[in-house]
Amino acid sequence: MQFPISTQKRNLAWHNSAVVVCSLFTLAAILVSLHRFWQYETQYYDFGIFDTAIRKVAKFQPPTIDHFIVEDKLIWADHFHPAIFLLSPLYWFTSRSEVLLIVQAVAVGMSGYVLYRTAQFVLKDNLLSLAILVSYLLFVGLQNALITDFHEITVATLPLMLTYWAVLTERKRWFIFFFVLTLAFKELLFPLGLGLALFVYLYRPSWKKVAALAAGYSVLWGVVTMKVIIPYFSGGLYQYAPKATSFGELVGQLFSPMIKLKTTFQIFWSFLFLPLLYLPTLPIIFLNLGMRFISGSNNHWDLGFHYNAELAPTLAISTVLALSMLQKKLPKPVVVGVAGLLILNSLVLYRFVLRGPLALAYNPAFYTHTQNFTYLDELVARVPAGKSVMTQNNLAPRFTDRHVKLLRANYQDYQPEIIVLDLRDGQNPNNFMGVPDVQEVLQRIQVDPAYTVLYQEGQRYIFARK
Repeated sequence: MQFPISTQKRNLAWHNSAVVVCSLFTLAAILVSLHRFWQYETQYYDFGIFDTAIRKVAKFQPPTIDHFIVEDKLIWADHFHPAIFLLSPLYWFTSRSEVLLIVQAVAVGMSGYVLYRTAQFVLKDNLLSLAILVSYLLFVGLQNALITDFHEITVATLPLMLTYWAVLTERKRWFIFFFVLTLAFKELLFPLGLGLALFVYLYRPSWKKVAALAAGYSVLWGVVTMKVIIPYFSGGLYQYAPKATSFGELVGQLFSPMIKLKTTFQIFWSFLFLPLLYLPTLPIIFLNLGMRFISGSNNHWDLGFHYNAELAPTLAISTVLALSMLQKKLPKPVVVGVAGLLILNSLVLYRFVLRGPLALAYNPAFYTHTQNFTYLDELVARVPAGKSVMTQNNLAPRFTDRHVKLLRANYQDYQPEIIVLDLRDGQNPNNFMGVPDVQEVLQRIQVDPAYTVLYQEGQRYIFARK
């Protein structure tokens, strides 16, 4: 179909606007992520674990990691996410760990562009498509994922969005490819696979066989990875199974404590509750929330960390399909009004209610704060090259290019060549993860005849093994 020249120019202007929005979002995410890294807010758990494994594969070495539970085992003893090694070639061109943060931001930004083009295809309306894009990128659950270290689930937003694109644009082979790729980002994505299979069955009845294959593959993926592969590498352990002991306890964990209901409300509120109108994707959303809420870790229960990144593409696509339904039932001015409310709602939540973290990108004080960490840069620079290092959680990411261990109370059992400590007051407690009394450890190192002080400035120390 040929559009008049004026229409083509108008469509191009909308398209360019979407590109600008995605680009600005990506730039903001990169800036905030990099400066948090330079402010030593990025930690070995989990950034350093991924960085170590991906970097080792780039050097054709086994991806062994330091870990408090599956110590010195292949990373697959913790989670099975083979797709992360698609990023290993990055380290053929740079040794900088920050490259993972840049790629993560770019992947999410690109998923936004795919969303916009998919919405255009379905809705045939530029304003509605842009409104959904804005709500997706301003979703605080997605933004928190971007500033919380590096995680495979956050990168997986791109193949997941492409999976939806393939279904909605009726590209069967691409669906199979992106579906398999998405699940390859983590063993715990098998419920997502089941939900996607149901969605395909309901949205494209002509794809019933594909939906059945997708469901079967999802079950197989979950069983094989959690019952065979991970226990094989961990020595029989899979540490992420639900802890509930009865059905009643399991049901209770879905609703208590109250933060879980609050999170559910905020997630739907972020998209003006439009995803609730489109039933075929609700199982995907509630499966995700259910899996998180039965977890014993309260980090899974709110909009923080990276746990909402998996949900974001589904919420956005649900909004697309809900607006498509409204287009058929309501006058166009009403639907346009809904789009305007969607944008306004997203802006209010981002700026005033949930306070999106990417606002740091245009806060001058945030960049000034980075300059306050030159003393840690100096500490890291004084560590001898090529030596094995034991250090705390926020310093360990600086040493992933060598053998690095997190600080332990029984440090002497590991005989690290170098021990690096920053014991100034007011630090994030996670910096000393695994060490109940770091001052007691310091006192033992200071009198340990096997170690000598290589550098000390205030509460910053470098000890070298004699």
